[in-house]
Order: sequence, then structure tokens, then C-alpha cells
Amino acid sequence: MALGIPASLLVVRLGKIPLTYPVAPQHKLPLLLPLYLLAPVAVEGHRRLSAGTWADYGVAWNVPFWQLVAVGFAIATGGVIALVALQIGLGWRRWQPHRQAPDDLSVSKPDPSNPEPAAGPGPGGVLLAVLPLALFIGWIEELVFRGVLVNGLGQAWPLWAMAIAVSLIFAVSHLVWDGPAGAPQLPGLAIMGAVLLLARWAVGGSLGLAWGLHAGWVFAIAAIDALALVKPGKDGPAWLIGLPDQPLTGVLPLALLVLTGIGVWGWSGL
Repeated sequence: MALGIPASLLVVRLGKIPLTYPVAPQHKLPLLLPLYLLAPVAVEGHRRLSAGTWADYGVAWNVPFWQLVAVGFAIATGGVIALVALQIGLGWRRWQPHRQAPDDLSVSKPDPSNPEPAAGPGPGGVLLAVLPLALFIGWIEELVFRGVLVNGLGQAWPLWAMAIAVSLIFAVSHLVWDGPAGAPQLPGLAIMGAVLLLARWAVGGSLGLAWGLHAGWVFAIAAIDALALVKPGKDGPAWLIGLPDQPLTGVLPLALLVLTGIGVWGWSGL
């Protein structure tokens, strides 16, 4: 944190990002990247000082670990797709096929050096850009919250107190960027944190399943948004679908999290 904050301030200066609060959505990622890039470096330093291993934090770069990541990713993306499909079926969202180029190309002035108007990236390019970002964000947040934080608090607190604290810290941390406007999502974020913690316990302490779930949710939501695949249909009840840009305030998204947690619980045999 001591290194990440100065690095973020340097990004603010170089990128001429206005220091406003809450942080504008388009500025969140540039400000988060320095913190996220330094997190594994800090964990590696702590690991060396404590003579531990990455497996102590739930990370093992072997085939079973990657299989858990793949399973979690498939479950999460499938759940989001099913939820969006349900909303489309009920008329609360409308399907909008991805368009590679804007509608008004016919009126754009030709460029002698480039007679063909530059088209935007196709769906494949967008997905290839979103996928590594989702995997990276999922890994860092799982490493910090369900790895380092769980291990640290678990040594000093009872299991139930540690689980509540980690889930609440995960939820409240989002207010750093969203400000008070993000408060309605706190219960949903806490439930999400609890499900991800359960996913670590379910597989014997590995972060593979939790990482896959986290990355899958980020990927599915970001891909649908980046490709503009759905647009509002008739007004649906906010208590069911959630507030605009705050899906975890709705009953249906929360039900998806709970069902995922129940599935993880049943699969693990806890």
C-alpha cells in the first residue's frame, strides 16, 4: 500500500486524471493497476520473510489448480449468461447483436492515406482483451482477500469471526472507489465474498475455484457491457434486477450468488 499509493498518484499526474471522488468509472482501472501490480510483489516479499510457500496462500501452479480455475470460470460465466437470458425472456432486456463499425460510416470523409474507414475491434478482439484483464483482477483480489487476509486473520480469530470480517472488508473496500453511492451493493458484495471464501474451503484451501468464479463473473459482465449485447427493454422491477450499474442490489443476481454457494457447498460435501 505504501508503494501503491505513490504509484497511483504518479499515474494521476502523468495521465492528467482529475482527483475527484468518487472516482469516474473510466479512471478506476488506471488507478488500480499500480496497486494490483505491486500486490504479488508484496506477497512474494512476505513469503520469503516468513519462509512460506505460495501454496500457503492457496496458489499452486499445477494441473489440478488450473482445472479448478476452469471449472469456476465456466460456472460463473454460465450463471451470468443464464441470468441475462432470463431477463431477455421476460422482456426486461433486449438482445442487440454486436456491430463492428458505427452506423454513420457513409457520411464520414474519406482519408486519402486510408480510404477504408477504420472499423472497431470485432467480438473476438474484444473478448481477447477482456479475458486476461478479468483473470488478472480475479487473481489479485483472491490472492489478497481470500489468500493473505484469510491466512492472517485466521491465525488470530475464530473461524466464524474471520469469515465475517473478510467478507465485510471485501465489500467495504469497494467504497474506496465508488464512494457512498456504492453503499446499496454492500450486502451483495459481502455475500459474494462469503461465496468465494466458501469456494476456497470447499477444495481444501486452493484458490483455484474462487479465482475462476471471480474472474468468470468479471469477464461475463465486462464482455456483455463492452460488446453492448443487451439494452434495456421494458422497465423491470428494480428490486428484482437491481439498480442501474449496481446489479448486486437485485434479488435475481443475489439469488445467483446464493445458488452458486449452495452448489459449491453440495459439491464439497461440507
